[in-house]
Amino acid sequence: MALPKPGGAHSLALVTVPSMGYAPVPPPTSLQPLLPQQPVFVLQEVTSRPPPTKTDGSVTLDNGIIRVKLDPTGRLTSLVLVASGREAIAEGAVGNQFVLFDDVPLYWDAWDVMDYHLETRKPVLGQAGTLAVGTEGGLRGSAWFLLQISPNSRLSQEVVLDVGCPYVRFHTEVHWHEAHKFLKVEFPARVRSSQATYEIQFGHLQRPTHYNTSWDWARFEVWAHRWMDLSEHGFGLALLNDCKYGASVQGSILSLSLLRAPKTPDATADMGRHEFTYALMPHKGSFQDAGVIQAAYSLNFPLLALPAPSPAPATSWSAFSLSSPAVVLETVKQAESSPQRRSLVLRLYEAHGSHVDCWLHLSLPVQEAILCDLLERPDPPPEAHLFSLPSAVPVARASASTTLSPWGWGFVCGRFWGLLISVSPA
Repeated sequence: MALPKPGGAHSLALVTVPSMGYAPVPPPTSLQPLLPQQPVFVLQEVTSRPPPTKTDGSVTLDNGIIRVKLDPTGRLTSLVLVASGREAIAEGAVGNQFVLFDDVPLYWDAWDVMDYHLETRKPVLGQAGTLAVGTEGGLRGSAWFLLQISPNSRLSQEVVLDVGCPYVRFHTEVHWHEAHKFLKVEFPARVRSSQATYEIQFGHLQRPTHYNTSWDWARFEVWAHRWMDLSEHGFGLALLNDCKYGASVQGSILSLSLLRAPKTPDATADMGRHEFTYALMPHKGSFQDAGVIQAAYSLNFPLLALPAPSPAPATSWSAFSLSSPAVVLETVKQAESSPQRRSLVLRLYEAHGSHVDCWLHLSLPVQEAILCDLLERPDPPPEAHLFSLPSAVPVARASASTTLSPWGWGFVCGRFWGLLISVSPA
């Protein structure tokens, strides 16, 4: 994580923080411990021409988990999962390819996206020599480049690989001044599957990667939240993002919709500066087993460095933890009807599409815990679950306690459920 320093600079530290909690950061004098993982190596390729030796402009980033190679314009020519040696980018193709489309709907400028825009695809070509090394390795390696999208719009991007991280990040800044244009980024994958998976709220869905029927063609773009994944048996490629919601997979090309430029009802909609991040994660096995969901949460909720009150805590602490990676604690909020503001609602869901036994452990002074529905009503009647979201069934429950010792509950998880807890005064 990045630690702020006076003057706007920052230093990097490798820390382990438990879920829903905190951990003390080592003092600056001890921020260079022996790394438990392989450090990030950054290599700028050189030609074999006679002296003077010149670089060909390409950059390779390697953290021992994945190896990333960028061409002189910032496009991704190779992405290798190091443990298996498996290449994720399609042969003869490049990833991180920005493409521009004409976007002129028939009626509703800001709402409609018509399928015929796909016929106007124009790759945005960069200029060789704009790629440069940013951070030179260790805890982090990076390279950055500039790209002129059009005479009016430009883009800058830093490609970042951190130590121990299973994905490569593309931190992007765009100055966007277009009319009826649609900007996307594409990643041709060396993966074949007739279905792609997209995250939605509290779950995921699958859509075809082909246009065999009119129904398939009508789904040329799919809503997606934090991730999308294309997997075959034993291997897959996930595209993560922190704020974009339109995605598609046609054949083996993963595409993320970035920016539009409608002119009605607001002629200035989306104009100006934009900053966003997406990431690419090759993985072994299914997206469930590879931890794609957890990786997407990590991208969207990076660690925060905050000043600690004196005396600073000496050990780490976690308010909530779960025994199964298949279950996600998605929300912690104050109950709408909360006596003295001491009741919390925990919203959890099963994210893998399975049934699983899970323990929820708490480190709070809990008085009582009960199951509730989405309206935060305790012990709802059966008819409250007619919307096909099976509730959880408690298989173990702790007795009331006003101490600070950790305790928890076990659940046979269905799809989505809530837990209402009352917290004692400290």
